[in-house]
Amino acid sequence: MMRLLRYVVQGFGWEVGRKAAREAIDEAAEALDGAAPTPPDPKAEARAATKRAREAAKRRRAEAREAKRREQAVEDELRAMKKRVDRD
Repeated sequence: MMRLLRYVVQGFGWEVGRKAAREAIDEAAEALDGAAPTPPDPKAEARAATKRAREAAKRRRAEAREAKRREQAVEDELRAMKKRVDRD
């Protein structure tokens, strides 16, 4: 009988504790929702801007290399065509 009573009391304690924890979590969530948003970090913004600038420069360099490669391919083809015309 004592064991049964002990298990019932423990179960009741767990239930009360669970409800109290859930209420505390809900109150904290509501408090955070109503709080003013934190201002953005200027250092983080500067790092992000620097990263974007580096990526843009890298992209421009890659595009320039590709354009130069295409131009060189056209020049090579033109030179080959001139050689064929001169032979005939």
